[in-house]
Amino acid sequence: GLGHPLLAPERCVTNDVSLGEPGSFLLVTGSNMSGKSTLLRAIGLNAVLAGMGSVVCAERFAWFPLPVATSMRVEDSLARGVSQYMAELERLKEVVDAARAAEAVGSRVLFLLDEILRGTNSAERQIAVRRVLGHLLAHGAMGAISTHDLDLAEVPELRDRARRVHFQETYHPGQDPPMTFDYRLREGVATSTNALTLLRMVGLDDTEPRAERAQFGDERPN
Repeated sequence: GLGHPLLAPERCVTNDVSLGEPGSFLLVTGSNMSGKSTLLRAIGLNAVLAGMGSVVCAERFAWFPLPVATSMRVEDSLARGVSQYMAELERLKEVVDAARAAEAVGSRVLFLLDEILRGTNSAERQIAVRRVLGHLLAHGAMGAISTHDLDLAEVPELRDRARRVHFQETYHPGQDPPMTFDYRLREGVATSTNALTLLRMVGLDDTEPRAERAQFGDERPN
C-alpha cells in the first residue's frame, strides 16, 4: 500500500513494493506519464520519513535505516559550462561514492535512478547505465531504476539481479481522452509505448505539415 506522501488521498494510487536483497534492484519500465518517476519518489520519500521516525504513506512498511542516494531531474548548468550528460555523470559519481563509503562501514545505500543519462545517444547510454549499475551492485547497494530502455532487462550481468516491474496505459479509440493510466504496478517488462500517440494527442502528427506544404505549393516528399 505504498503511496506518494504529497499526493491528496483521493488522487493517490498505492502499490505494493518490495525491494530485493543488497546487490539487486527494481527495474521499472513503462510508457510516458505512466507513473515510473512517481514510484521512485514515493520509495525515496517514505524511506527518508521512516529514517526520521516519522509516519509514512503506506498501509504497512518494514524498513531499516539506509542512506538514500538519488539521480533525479538533474539539469545542465550554463554558469558552470556543464552539459546535462556531464551533470548527470557528476551526480552518478556521488551516488557510487556514497555506496562505496557505506560498504566500507558495513552499511548499504538505497539508490534511486530516474531515466538517467538521456543526454547522449542510445548505444552509449546503455553501456554507461550498465557500468553505473555494475559499480552500485558491486558495492552491495540496492534500489530502483526507471528506464525506457527495455533491452536493459536482458543484459547478462544484470538479468539475475533485476526484478522487472512496469506500468501501462489503456487506449480508448474515438474517446476523450483517448488514453488513460491506472498507475498500477505490474510484474514484468512493459509491452507498449505511447510516445507517438502523445505526439498525435497534442496535434504534432504528420497531418499539419503535409497540409502546410500543399498550401504553399510544396508537394515534395519528406
